[in-house]
Amino acid sequence: MSCRIALVGLSWIGADLPGPASDPTLGTAIPYSHAAAVAAIPELELVAGCDIVAAARDTFRGRWSGRYPGLRVYGDYAEMLRTEKPELVAVATPDHLHRRVVEAAVEAGARGIFCEKPIATTLKDADAMVAVVRAAGVTMSVNYTRRWFPEFVEARRIVRAGGIGRLSQIVVQMGGPRSMLFRNHTHAIDLVNFLAESEPVWVWAELEPGFEDYGIAYAGDGGNDPATEPGANYYIVYANGVRAYLSGMKDTAGLDTGVTLTGKDARIVIDLEGIRLHSVHHEDIRTKPGVTTIQPITPRWTMAGMQAGLRDLIDSMDAGHEPASPPEAARTTVAVIQAILMSQARGNVPVRLEELAAVVQGTPR
Repeated sequence: MSCRIALVGLSWIGADLPGPASDPTLGTAIPYSHAAAVAAIPELELVAGCDIVAAARDTFRGRWSGRYPGLRVYGDYAEMLRTEKPELVAVATPDHLHRRVVEAAVEAGARGIFCEKPIATTLKDADAMVAVVRAAGVTMSVNYTRRWFPEFVEARRIVRAGGIGRLSQIVVQMGGPRSMLFRNHTHAIDLVNFLAESEPVWVWAELEPGFEDYGIAYAGDGGNDPATEPGANYYIVYANGVRAYLSGMKDTAGLDTGVTLTGKDARIVIDLEGIRLHSVHHEDIRTKPGVTTIQPITPRWTMAGMQAGLRDLIDSMDAGHEPASPPEAARTTVAVIQAILMSQARGNVPVRLEELAAVVQGTPR
């Protein structure tokens, strides 16, 4: 069954072509834009795109009208939604504009919404978006791609199966200019929430040098200039007892996110070399631990990341179940970010997430 989808926001994350890597047998590289992910799913038809920048509209039309001959472009998303009435809407605007586009998509009768991360830059906006899609019965998923990466799904499966004993600690390390709080940190926080499978209770944090007085309101520019957003080091305590430590500074070596999950009996390490299971055993408290390293076979899925996220959304709409990245989970990630900012603003003290509502609900959109 064909499903019509429209795209709001035509920057690189919205409209880029698939990567240049291709092979007649292996196919093309995993898509890293909304339009490319749509093109990888046969039953989706991209009918329109919108951006306020004329050059972005022209580039989008030039890239994708060959694949979708009837493709139309708009400078006003409300006009596009009223005219096209798409069943699905992908939202790839700057973060602080997500709420108004989601509300307009619901009003226009969309059945599903695929929204870029973070869902919002304030809890006020995140709560409003959750409320409007739930009231209308609209299925919404947020593009936290790690929830559809094989290695992280496999790690969670191992933990659930008792493969490392009781999970007690998660450590995440990243680096490079994209290690901004509302960029790669938001991916890392959501990933830890996904792996911990519990609600965060309190957070302690330190923003990187130069951002000591950043405040509790988002002051970035949508991820274009790293100088506008801090990196951070922080510690999260979860209701089930899991502790997480995350570190990401923009002036450190830019490597892919490294993740370590430690349990009572073993440790899972995920990095550039893949996913490994280290089984640790103590013969005696006075001796060094014995370590057995196992290389779990990560499933070779036919799709991952954003393409899998869209497929998950379509399946959720059809079957009436929750997608892997529902808006409430994305709202929790915003809450952790707000707690990080508040911890810094209060002098690097622990902040309980239950404190946030009264303090940050009024931060500006």
